[in-house]
Amino acid sequence: MLRSLLLGCLAALPLLGAGALSAQEPTRHIQHQPYLDLRRYYLGLRIGLHSRDLLLRPSGLSDHEGRVLIPQSPDYQPGFSIGVIGGLTLTPGLELRLVPTLHLGSVSVSYTDGLSEQLRTHPRSSSLQLPLELKWGLRRGNIRPFLLTGLYTDIELGGRQSDLLRLRPLSYGWSSGLGCDLYFSRFKLSPQLSLHYGLGDALLRDRPELEGDRRRYYTEAIAHARARMLLFSLSIE
Repeated sequence: MLRSLLLGCLAALPLLGAGALSAQEPTRHIQHQPYLDLRRYYLGLRIGLHSRDLLLRPSGLSDHEGRVLIPQSPDYQPGFSIGVIGGLTLTPGLELRLVPTLHLGSVSVSYTDGLSEQLRTHPRSSSLQLPLELKWGLRRGNIRPFLLTGLYTDIELGGRQSDLLRLRPLSYGWSSGLGCDLYFSRFKLSPQLSLHYGLGDALLRDRPELEGDRRRYYTEAIAHARARMLLFSLSIE
């Protein structure tokens, strides 16, 4: 599913750019908002769809029945994203951006004994992400392809004490992506595809509420969990 979403998003970017070019064909000599990218500061709005999963490494521990269950993230859970953009122009073509974004969704974790699935759970994964990123691109007419990369902090908003698995309330990672700015007479539209990759263990280990509870095994069966997310978004300025 992730591969299909990635290929679909990549295919959509040149189609959007081609559509903007064809719409502007009769007035190709007109460059919309030629001084827009010379602003020192700017604001924008971003909405998008994302797909999340966890990269899991099993610990090899056995449960109370002597079974060694293997954790895995079997599919990619879709979700919705909305955020705001605050940008600072460093030099023409290079920008520093802070993009607080709310991601609403969940992840999927299943446990198998090597033959069949024994249990599946869906930890809540709604978070406020604070990415600080660099955006670089060169304008050609009314289209500006760009690349971006940066670091982010993730503040987890979902999860309950009764959940089988819980994610850390605070985590961090890096992101990278590509997209293009499409310049129109009154606004700028920017389709963008980005990958977000966690750098630490995403699973909450300190669970005193599960002390002496057999459900604690499902946390201990995972040696390390790394969060990943693919985000396709549209920004407007």
